[in-house]
Amino acid sequence: MGNSIPSIVVTGISGNLGRQLLPMLGTFRVVGVDFRPPQTNHPLQFEQMDLAEEASCLQLLQLFRDVRPVAVVHLAFVMDAVRTGLLDPDRIWKTNVAGTARVMEAVTEANREWPMVEKFVFLSSVSAYGPDLSKPATEETPLAAHTYNYGLQKMEADRVVQQRAPALRGCSVYVLRPHIFAGADVDNYFMEAFRGIPGGASKRCLGTLSNLLRSVCADAVPPTPARAGTAWAELHGVG
Repeated sequence: MGNSIPSIVVTGISGNLGRQLLPMLGTFRVVGVDFRPPQTNHPLQFEQMDLAEEASCLQLLQLFRDVRPVAVVHLAFVMDAVRTGLLDPDRIWKTNVAGTARVMEAVTEANREWPMVEKFVFLSSVSAYGPDLSKPATEETPLAAHTYNYGLQKMEADRVVQQRAPALRGCSVYVLRPHIFAGADVDNYFMEAFRGIPGGASKRCLGTLSNLLRSVCADAVPPTPARAGTAWAELHGVG
C-alpha cells in the first residue's frame, strides 16, 4: 500500500466505545466499520457495512486486502435496539453472533493469502458468565448466561470466537470480558456506562477497557485485568 503507518480495523466504530477508543489509536491508520457513520472529528477511513448481511464477509475480506490491517478490533454489537434502530430480534442476532463469525471468517481468508492480521480482539462481557456466579469469575469459569438476550448473545459470540480462533492462521486472539456495572441496579449499566455520562465509576471502567484494547493492539504488556473487575483471556497457539 506504500503507507508506513500500520492499519487497524475497528468494527462498531460508531458506538460509544468505538468513538472513545478512536482518539487513543493515534499511532494507527484507523479504518472504521459500521452500518452508520460515526459522529467524530478524529481522522479515520470509514467503511459502511452491515454485518447482519452475508455479503459483509466478502466486503470485509476485500477491505482487509486493500488496507492490510495488523489488527482487527471487533466491537460491533447491538445492545440497545431502540437507539440503533434495529428492532428485529432476528436481525440483531445476525449482527451480534453471525456477524462475529463473518468477521472471523474474513480474517481467516485474508490470512490464507498472506498473514497480515496479527491480532484479533473481541469485546465480550462478564454477562457471558451468567447471573449465578458464587465467586469472582476467572478465565476458566464456564460461560453460562441464560437470562436476558444481551448476555446470551455475548456468550454465543464469545463461543464463536473461541471455536474459530485456531483457524485464524497465526493471528493472536484476545477475548475481553469487562465488568462495567456502576452501582446496585442495571439502570447504571445502561445509563452511565453506555451513554457516557461524565464522571462515575462506569466512565473509569470504560477508560480502563479502552486502554486495555489499545495496549493489546500496540503489542504492549496489558495491565493486570483483575483490577476494576475485568476478566480477559488470551488464546495462545492459534494458527
